[in-house]
Amino acid sequence: MEDKWQELRQLEIQRSDITTKLAKIEEKKEMVSNEVYKKVKGEYEEKLKSIDADMSEHVDLIKEELVNIQDEETKMQSGEKDINLQIEEIELRYTIGEYDEESYTGQKEEKKEALDTTRTNLENLRQRKKWLEDFVQIKDIEETIVAETPAEPVAAEQTPEQPAAEIEIEEHILEETLPEQTTKLDELLVEEEAVKQEVTEEVKTEEKPPAQPSAENEKNAPCPKCGHLNTLDSWYCEKCGAEILDSPLSK
Repeated sequence: MEDKWQELRQLEIQRSDITTKLAKIEEKKEMVSNEVYKKVKGEYEEKLKSIDADMSEHVDLIKEELVNIQDEETKMQSGEKDINLQIEEIELRYTIGEYDEESYTGQKEEKKEALDTTRTNLENLRQRKKWLEDFVQIKDIEETIVAETPAEPVAAEQTPEQPAAEIEIEEHILEETLPEQTTKLDELLVEEEAVKQEVTEEVKTEEKPPAQPSAENEKNAPCPKCGHLNTLDSWYCEKCGAEILDSPLSK
């Protein structure tokens, strides 16, 4: 078991070295020809793939190592907090005159160095934890994809066709109903036309002015002697000269 742990740690060291060199290759990209850049980068990418393939055989160990890293991270965080408290205590004692300048400076510098070291180790530990988690997650996803089997296509749900007998019944009903409805419609149209004609005749009758008496009968007066029709304002007959006694003007 210890041999496997040693192998895993050695692979980690090799992988870290390769990723560092790949980063430097990217930095020098503009300083070399494209052919040289692609050649050297391709070589290190192949080495990285080989190491990842070897590490994939130790996925269970990596998961176990992640648990250990989590415990170590918790301890480092506690140590970082303790150092910060010690620095605060030194500063307080110095302000009240317990420490002289030389003693205060020496103790504070010592604690600051310890704090910087703890923070650096904590950052490196977190970076290692991050890439191990990513590595395990990628491998788990790959295994899941391989394990999945293609699902059988679901048959499309077919809509049941309507029975032909039902359609024939509806057509039969239409054949019996439509003639009767057509007859009623024709009767209504005839009645409506008759009503319109009656209304039109009544309107014409009402609009027709009443008969007026003939203008000739109203305006002429007959001669009592010869019967000639004269105007109402005539005193004497225009034909025989006889006096028109019935003229309104003579009364």
